[in-house]
Amino acid sequence: MVVKEEYAEFGVEGFSLLEVLIALAVLGIVLTGVVKMFTTTGRFHTSQERTVETMDNVRAVKQLMVDEIRSAGCNPKGKQTIGFVNDAGGDERFDTDANSIHFTRDIDDDEIDQVYKPDGDADDPNENIAYYRGTSPALSDILAPTDHTPGTLYRTSFGAAGFNSQPVADNITGLQFLYFDSSGFPITDPGTTDLAKIKLVEVTVIGQVTNTTQVSTANQTWTQRFRVRVRNL
Repeated sequence: MVVKEEYAEFGVEGFSLLEVLIALAVLGIVLTGVVKMFTTTGRFHTSQERTVETMDNVRAVKQLMVDEIRSAGCNPKGKQTIGFVNDAGGDERFDTDANSIHFTRDIDDDEIDQVYKPDGDADDPNENIAYYRGTSPALSDILAPTDHTPGTLYRTSFGAAGFNSQPVADNITGLQFLYFDSSGFPITDPGTTDLAKIKLVEVTVIGQVTNTTQVSTANQTWTQRFRVRVRNL
């Protein structure tokens, strides 16, 4: 007797070429979306990092300048004229005008210790200070407030041995100083007689991200505008 075996054929034919192509096309669409999502997320994260970095730099500049400008003219001993300064040699970096600020204060002596002891002069470290913006520390490279070329904010400290200019922040595209008297009226171009009238300083600092191609146009710069009341003049 011959036994006939019967087999149920389920899916033995496999997938057709069309089905495979359709599956690959759907998979490609899904993977493209996933890649785009990760790319967009990465760009957003990078953009946020650049923006936060710029904001932190400008905030640090603000804190430093507020602390120092506020104490301009500190003169507890009263032995000499201390306050805002225009450079006697005509060096624009060290004037008190729209693109730079220069002031003196008596806050310490020349002893290396942790005690602040005013000594009646302004030639000790951090007592004679100027701020300006330029593409280099040189006089020829100082930048006007209307020039938004990225530059460096420099802080110059004067002493018995001369002066030393150190960078405070890079990628600064704007720096402007405005001056006001005790009544709130602006002092447009402080001359020798007007320097003693300065009671309030308005500072505008504009910082720019290090790589503008990674950030949208609206987030490429960040501006801090603040006013400092001079307590000692």
